[in-house]
Amino acid sequence: MFDKVNQNIIQILGIDKLPVEQQKDAMERLGGIVYQEVMLRVLDIMSEEDKDEFEKLIEKNPDPEIMFTHLATKVPNIDKIVEEEARSLREESADIMGQIGK
Repeated sequence: MFDKVNQNIIQILGIDKLPVEQQKDAMERLGGIVYQEVMLRVLDIMSEEDKDEFEKLIEKNPDPEIMFTHLATKVPNIDKIVEEEARSLREESADIMGQIGK
């Protein structure tokens, strides 16, 4: 699940077009932003019971693969949320970069 999420972010943000040595750094920075936004949206959707369950899970095992697999059971459209947040970051970044040249 986590690898699929990462691949989606990499493609949407165009990270796959960077030289290999820059891809990891870009994914850590940009992917981190996307994951933060995804988590905010997901936590807003989840019930208090699901949030408590998720909190216990990440305290016990903060492995991203386990976390995203668990979230997918609670938020069936998490793939769509990841895609939306990655596209949003790409568009916001393009807008900002476009304004710099003005």
